[in-house]
Amino acid sequence: MTTSAPLLTPAPPAAPRTPAAPGSTHLARALAARRPGRADIEAPFAPVERVAHRLLPGLVALRPAVGGTPLVPVPSRAGHGTVWLKAEAANLTGTVKARTAYALLCGAVARAGTARVRLVEYSGGSLGLALAHMCAVLGLDLHLAVPYGVPDRLVAALRRDGARVTRAPGGTGFLGAMDEAARIAEDEERYLLLQHSAPEAAAVHRERTGAEITARLTGEGVRPHALAASVGSAGTLVGTAQALRLRGPDCAAFAVFPAEAPYGDAHAPTGAPRMNGTGGLGHGLRQPLLAPYEDEFAFAQVGYAQALAAMRLLRGTQRIAVSASAAGAWLTASRAVDAGPRGRHAVAVAASRGTAEEWADAADH
Repeated sequence: MTTSAPLLTPAPPAAPRTPAAPGSTHLARALAARRPGRADIEAPFAPVERVAHRLLPGLVALRPAVGGTPLVPVPSRAGHGTVWLKAEAANLTGTVKARTAYALLCGAVARAGTARVRLVEYSGGSLGLALAHMCAVLGLDLHLAVPYGVPDRLVAALRRDGARVTRAPGGTGFLGAMDEAARIAEDEERYLLLQHSAPEAAAVHRERTGAEITARLTGEGVRPHALAASVGSAGTLVGTAQALRLRGPDCAAFAVFPAEAPYGDAHAPTGAPRMNGTGGLGHGLRQPLLAPYEDEFAFAQVGYAQALAAMRLLRGTQRIAVSASAAGAWLTASRAVDAGPRGRHAVAVAASRGTAEEWADAADH
């Protein structure tokens, strides 16, 4: 396994916010209309959830299957400290995105004021699976836009749960799926969940994921030195960091991005393999949930090959299967504790156990 450390960088220089990208006019309009500020992101989730539960009682039944996941201590990469993995595979549908999906649905129902809301969203995998499952249980009408190159097995799984699925045009990547969802929202008069701009996507992690971590570590008498989470929409990172810093304001927080698609990347997206569900959007775009806080985070880059090697190492030495994004978070958290005195602790969010494609790639490297 390679031992090179993730590269820590400051946030890149500011870039124009609109248009989103050449040809992404629908998405540009959606992002401009719903760009959240700090006050939006820091608003509590519980009142939104209460309204949604009243309007759609089926959400109450889903709630126990989301959250309460284990926090598993493993050695850091060099063995100088401990990294606590928040094992999100224990959620409904096996991923941290179950929390996000639940929060997005609560937000949509509460804002619409009715359970008869017709939904659309974009996804490259985990969020779509969680949304499709939950919407099938709740009887909600869901249309999903996916990148052109997603596996056929994913599209089939989404359709089995009753979701309508549209592939974005070839060569447009994840940004194309985002724009396609925004177009569908306009054309079909659907509510666009827009995970990248949804305040509840951060709030649920502040009030649930981060609170769970803090409670467990407090019981263990542990004060974390750092938190690391790989970034897709950034809700998990931002919300969890806010919770941990309530107890320890000096807790360092690392936003982990693929080396193949860093935060605020000014270039057009490419099809280069990278940690699943993560990455910069391209064309200088910044995740709207992270942009208001970017001076409060350190930015780490982890290459796909490095993440795959870490997946193999954790499975081989700790008997724990994690995704590439989780392995990247573990590497980054390890760097934070291994660079200082022995005995320090950090937290890493383990989003899932990894996709079949990631494990096939890990076997090939």
